[in-house]
Amino acid sequence: MKPTTVFVTYNPGNDFEQTLAVRLHTIGAVHGFNMLMPDRFNEYTNLGSETLYRIKSSDYFILFSTSVLTPVVQQEVNAAFSHLQDKSKILIIYNRVKNLRHNENCTEVFIDTRKDSPQIILEKIINEIKASQNSSARKIAAKDDTASVLGGILLIGLGFLALDAVFSSHKK
Repeated sequence: MKPTTVFVTYNPGNDFEQTLAVRLHTIGAVHGFNMLMPDRFNEYTNLGSETLYRIKSSDYFILFSTSVLTPVVQQEVNAAFSHLQDKSKILIIYNRVKNLRHNENCTEVFIDTRKDSPQIILEKIINEIKASQNSSARKIAAKDDTASVLGGILLIGLGFLALDAVFSSHKK
C-alpha cells in the first residue's frame, strides 16, 4: 500500500509559517507520510510546473494561512481545490482568525501562537490528518459493506429466479 502523500505550503517570506511547514514535513515523514513542499527556487510569483505536479500527486493539501496569501500560494490553493474532490482533505491552519474566504468544506485548524508551542501545533495537524484518514477508511469500508450487501441481495434474487424457473418448468 502506498503511503499517504501530503503537500504542505506556506507564504514565502513568512518565517513562522516556513518553520512550521519544514518541521511538519519532517514529522510527517517520520509518521510514514510522503511529504511534499512547493518548488520555489527563485520563483515566488507564479505556480511552477513541478509544484503543480506535486499538488496533483497529493492526497492531502495543508496550507499555513496565518497571514494574507501571496499570489503564488493563492495559485497553489486554486490547484488544490480543483484537484481534490474531497475538500475535507484540504487542511487550512489559521492563527486564531480565519483570513481566507471560501465556501468549501475544508478542514480548518485554529492555532494560537501566543499559547501553543510549535510541537503542539504540529501534533494537532498530524492528528487531523490521521483522523481524516480514519474517516475516509470508514467511508470506504461502509461503501464496501453496502456493495457486499447489495451483491448478496442480487445473488439471492437470482437464486429465487432460478428456483422459480425450475419449478415452473416442472409444473408444465
